[in-house]
Amino acid sequence: MRKASQDNGIIVIDGKFIGVSLGFDFTAEHEWGTEELHRAFGISDSGKKSLFGKRVLGVKSRTITKCIKNLIFKEETYKKNKYALLYSASDWRSFEEAEKYAPTDLQHYKEDIAWSMEWEKKNPREGREPQDPIVTAWDGGSFGVGVMGEKEAGYMKELYEAFKNINVVIARANMKPNNPFSNSSLSLLIADRIPEEVKEQMYGADKKYFDLVDYEEKIGMTKLKENTKAKDYKKLHYYCACSAKWIDYEDKEAREEQKQKLKTKYDIMYWVNYSDDDDNYGHYSVEEIKEWLSGKRKLTEIRKAH
Repeated sequence: MRKASQDNGIIVIDGKFIGVSLGFDFTAEHEWGTEELHRAFGISDSGKKSLFGKRVLGVKSRTITKCIKNLIFKEETYKKNKYALLYSASDWRSFEEAEKYAPTDLQHYKEDIAWSMEWEKKNPREGREPQDPIVTAWDGGSFGVGVMGEKEAGYMKELYEAFKNINVVIARANMKPNNPFSNSSLSLLIADRIPEEVKEQMYGADKKYFDLVDYEEKIGMTKLKENTKAKDYKKLHYYCACSAKWIDYEDKEAREEQKQKLKTKYDIMYWVNYSDDDDNYGHYSVEEIKEWLSGKRKLTEIRKAH
């Protein structure tokens, strides 16, 4: 589980609490997918193709069908402020153990939020949205949310009860429908409170993601990555993440312009984190990744040659 620093926050629409955006950070744990988390909560149809070859997308494909044994909710007090912590823990632990030991990245969530709010107070910036009193962390199989405030603690209790009542959607969605510049990030949403526009947004995010999955498979990159990735970090073709990304999904004309600048014939590019050059990371074209995974040169050597 790793903390998120981008686009995490509490989702309130028209005065109604909808859920939490877990956000993201530029770490491998936020790039490996959430299949384990889906399995834990019984989300089995996520992106599954029907008999007619169409994928099941949107709310239906993201609604939980069960709740894990070790879903932990705590209400605490720190420096006269109310706090709440909600997190998922491994089922191999006893409930008592899971409740006693919070995830590493959230063990100091109260201090982290208090410091963040104090910094925000001392460093106001005109035009910047107020920061929510929240800390989030997640990976492919678990999540955690810590908040400060009476109202915010109440929100977390509502979300906890929604999980218990099998009334939660786990999905990638834009946390702020009124902010088109916010990225889609992993979110926990109370299913029967999701507005129609957010449902449409969720469907769009799913479609964008699975279109990417299908495109990557179509050009042969899925199989190439599967067949060549090294398990040993000292060997060539090792990486923590080699994630495909649309160059410009929504605007074909802008996409073609970007492709010319990037000198690529493909509609996608790759984010690479911690490649065989140890601390190397950045965006690369499909051509560069193909040359790297198919040859004997390091990725940075190929970039210099290009």
